Order: sequence, then C-alpha cells, then structure tokens
Amino acid sequence: MDSLIEYVKQQNIDVQGICVATVSAAVFAVLLWKFTSGSGSSKKSKSKSYKKKNKKEKVAALTHEMQIENIHLRYKNEFEDRVNNILGAYNPDDEKSVYEKKYCNEMLLKLLIELDGVDLVSEEPEKKAILKAKRKAVIKEIQTQLKKLDTLV
Repeated sequence: MDSLIEYVKQQNIDVQGICVATVSAAVFAVLLWKFTSGSGSSKKSKSKSYKKKNKKEKVAALTHEMQIENIHLRYKNEFEDRVNNILGAYNPDDEKSVYEKKYCNEMLLKLLIELDGVDLVSEEPEKKAILKAKRKAVIKEIQTQLKKLDTLV
C-alpha cells in the first residue's frame, strides 16, 4: 500500500478527481439501471390503466334526440353563416371562393349522411314519429342551403 501512495505522489495523480469520477459513474449506472428496468415499466402500466379508465368514463351514448340536435347545432354554428357569406360574395374566378363553396357543400353532405345514420328502429312509435319529424326538418334546412349553393356556377 505504501508503494501505491508513493507512486501516486510521484505521478501527481489527482486522487480526489478519480474518486469523484468513479462515484459519479456508479451513480449514473444505478440511475440508468433503475429507469430501464422494472421500476419504469410499472409507471407505464399505471398510465395505460389510467388511460383506459378515462376513456371508459368519457364515452357516453347519445340518445337519438341528442344526436339529431348535435348535428343541427353543428350546422347552425359552423355552416349556416358561412354558406350565407358565400351566397353574398361568391366569385367563380376566385379560387378561395370556389374552394369555400365546395368545402361547405361537402360538409353539409356529410351532416346529411350523419342524420341518415341516426337509426330510429328501436324507438317507441310515438317517440319515433317525433324524432322523424325533427330529423326531417333538419334535413330540409340543410338541403335548402345545398340547393342555394348548387345555383352558384
């Protein structure tokens, strides 16, 4: 041991620096091992179960009436004013105007398809008649706007 101390003194080796570097490397190795081994996987499994639980809580079945009302509100909030603006300022030579017309046309058709997908077979006859009338009114409202868009050339 004395010869080792003498050798270190002769070579001017920084013993404290070597000790600090060794301890740092050991701590880094332990942390790396900890995060890449089992303890990290438990966090992943917790987050997956948390996500699954939240997805189940967020999914709520809409009634047929709510589906029809939802589609009608989307039409009113997103497209009614937009279509009226197109009707007032349509320019067939303007690419942006033509694009806006085609976009609204496509989205209104999409809303009609969604209304078509509201299946009322399982409803009671009285409620079914009321829901059919509501759906028909929304369809007519959207179709009226589509016809107006189709008049633009």
